[in-house]
Amino acid sequence: MNAFQTFLPARRKFFSKGTKLLLCVAGLGLTAGAYRFAFGLFASTNLDRFYPWGLWIVADVSLIALAAGGFVTAAVVHVLHRQQYDFLVRPALLTALLGYTFACILLAADLGRYYNIWHPILPSMWQGNSALFEVGLCVMTYLFVLYVEFAPVVCERFGNDHRRPVLASVCRGVGRLLRQSAAVVVLLGVAISCLHQSSLGHVFVLTPWKLHPLWWTPILSVLFLLSALAVGLPTVIFVCICATRAFGLKPPMRQLAGLGKYVPLLLSVYLAVKVGDALIRQSYVYWFDGSLESVSFVLEVVVGLLVPLLMLLSKRVRSSVNGLATACLLVMLGIVLNRTNVYWLGFQPVNAPHEYFPSIVEWVFTIGVVAMLVVVWRWAALYFPVIPIVGSSRMIRRCGGH
Repeated sequence: MNAFQTFLPARRKFFSKGTKLLLCVAGLGLTAGAYRFAFGLFASTNLDRFYPWGLWIVADVSLIALAAGGFVTAAVVHVLHRQQYDFLVRPALLTALLGYTFACILLAADLGRYYNIWHPILPSMWQGNSALFEVGLCVMTYLFVLYVEFAPVVCERFGNDHRRPVLASVCRGVGRLLRQSAAVVVLLGVAISCLHQSSLGHVFVLTPWKLHPLWWTPILSVLFLLSALAVGLPTVIFVCICATRAFGLKPPMRQLAGLGKYVPLLLSVYLAVKVGDALIRQSYVYWFDGSLESVSFVLEVVVGLLVPLLMLLSKRVRSSVNGLATACLLVMLGIVLNRTNVYWLGFQPVNAPHEYFPSIVEWVFTIGVVAMLVVVWRWAALYFPVIPIVGSSRMIRRCGGH
């Protein structure tokens, strides 16, 4: 019988030492955010007309890339019918939901007129010639889809609440309805994710004179989509390992190692297209020219792609908790570095009189938002049935199951 018998809220105290530290960091981030919204972008950032975006947009696109684990896992389980990995859907869904939610918070801070962030909802505001409009509309739609996908977990939490019979009855009814329409919602989520993951790269396809040749390519949208697909499963695996360890549970290594076998294939496809494109465009002449851009590019490819690819080809590494977690973390860092390279380091505004470097407010707010994301993830896992319980029926009862 399958060892994954049920999903349960993690039975742990919320205020651990790590949680308290993260809350302090989040508090500093909240203070920096309040300063930004009170005094504006000019007073709180180093952005100007030459550099209209910086650290916050890097954090936005990085969180969205890492959140790709939500639609990639859903596609593996529900489209490719790999039901043995069904236990990962809920942690992946929660990670994606919070990743997009907090990316929108950073995006609001990055907008001069943040109070107009809802305008893409209005058909009168639509602009079909804008790549950013497509990104904004797809992100808003997919965020709604993620909350719909997570709603059955919320309904499951309150469906057996005997103290609130009316709420329990409504939750059971809504949960049944959402489960019946789950296939349509999943397919919609996968389609929308592919659209905006690729469009985030297409933004720079439109401006070849503003991006370093190491990263500008007419197929940048394809590379962004492939990189999101490549980082999706490593993010889910890494989050699952960290979550189970944080809650004192045993990581399901047999299943995680099996899922890890797919990662080298996705990394190989992304790496082959990336290198092949560089050879065709002859941008390889910049690989070792000694510039900061070349060093960052080599780190992105070697440390973030090639090294974890070779590691994950080894069954011994995939079967090791530390080895698998390290390889997946390297992939995540490599994709974050790629987004940093495209949206910051490789960004070359025409006639800019200076280089951009984030202000202290930008750094503090970004780190605080990431800290709050981790805290909210922990709270959700403690309150909702997200964590899969591995083991015998005795272990499940000990963890709070029935």
